[in-house]
Amino acid sequence: MPKKMKWAISLLLFGIAISFVVLPRLIGSVIPDLISAQIFEQIHSSSDGRIAIVDSRLETGWFRSKIHLSIEISNTRQFNEPYYLSLHGNISHGPILLTEPAFSFGLASADLVLDAVRFESKSANIVMDLLTTSFLVGFDQSVSLNLMVPVIDILNIDSKLASVINELNVQLEIQEDLSVLAYIKADKVSFHNNLSDIKLNLIAPSVSATTNIFGQTQTASRISAKLPLVDASDPLAFNASDIDFEWRSDPSSLGPSLTDFSQDIQISKIESELPLESILWKSEIKGIKQELITSYNKMLQGIQYAAVTDPILKISELTKIGNETGLLLAQNEIKLKNILEIGSYQGIHKLEFRILWKGLTSIQSIDDFKFEDGLNALNVEIDLLLDQESVSISPFAELAELYISQGYLIPSSPDENLILKAEFREGKAFINNENFPLQGILQ
Repeated sequence: MPKKMKWAISLLLFGIAISFVVLPRLIGSVIPDLISAQIFEQIHSSSDGRIAIVDSRLETGWFRSKIHLSIEISNTRQFNEPYYLSLHGNISHGPILLTEPAFSFGLASADLVLDAVRFESKSANIVMDLLTTSFLVGFDQSVSLNLMVPVIDILNIDSKLASVINELNVQLEIQEDLSVLAYIKADKVSFHNNLSDIKLNLIAPSVSATTNIFGQTQTASRISAKLPLVDASDPLAFNASDIDFEWRSDPSSLGPSLTDFSQDIQISKIESELPLESILWKSEIKGIKQELITSYNKMLQGIQYAAVTDPILKISELTKIGNETGLLLAQNEIKLKNILEIGSYQGIHKLEFRILWKGLTSIQSIDDFKFEDGLNALNVEIDLLLDQESVSISPFAELAELYISQGYLIPSSPDENLILKAEFREGKAFINNENFPLQGILQ
């Protein structure tokens, strides 16, 4: 090997070694300014001053720093008095981080502990066990967080509802492009109504969520939840297993600035005194304008704030926002589809209905809305499929025979189903492809 090449390799290795020694010190030197100038101020401003850091101590070392924070939480509308939390732990400086279960690479990582605390508000008492959290900041400024709480006890004073969350675990990943992945799970969530003595247990619930760009509606987002078992005691005893829920939002293919929403809900097995054995519900809505979403969220926020302030002062504002939302809804062309499958009396019954709202783009005020124009802009299709054998052993057998004789339900073979097809278009109604007087439906 040439001598110059050896010198180059030696200098490179020496530079790498120096950087691994110097970088932790450089990173540690900027951590105090970063925490006080950005994190503390962000917490204070986003909480409207209700969460404040009243005491902070940071001991900066070469490879590791120790941090201790005293946090004050005050809310005169909810809490009876200010509460103080004690947060302490260690911050490791990169690029080599001693994280569990093995070392990793990044700018910094932290292992923090929040001491057990008890909150007493006007509506509920909350007792939270020792909270431990760890997070890692990567070289690309991505953030990974893991939070664990053994037990959270919540007692609602008014309704005497006691809730317990066991082994809560929260994982959060925020990438440089602001895409987010969140995962929440618990070993058990229990509810106990002390007045009615009803107990409800949720076994091993979990929720996961992803979004491409945090805080923006017009982006691909997913929320899914799984619940292996729900068990309720008398007097409303039931057992439901294998519960799945998924919600999605995607940019619409119908045009720019439009969003599609869809959801799937499935309960594979239900055991109770009711003849309900399973549920599957799929729905989707296409072509929602961003203005409608914004107005709807604004209306929900107004309703929420009205509950904690004087409702009379809010009624004028809520009426105005409601009229704006109604106008946007009337103008927005929307496609809605729902599929509902219910297991009952040992059979599967299916209902599918599709709605096309053409949108009234000509109206400029909600007061311009006319019922006749609304009927002409609305198309509805309904398909009902009943398992004939299960209907025959149900309490609705005689009613089904009556509807068959009147032509509303049509038996089909060889699948042995009862079919009802209804349609409303251009202000006219049809049942099983036969014209049906509109007055008969409206009365």
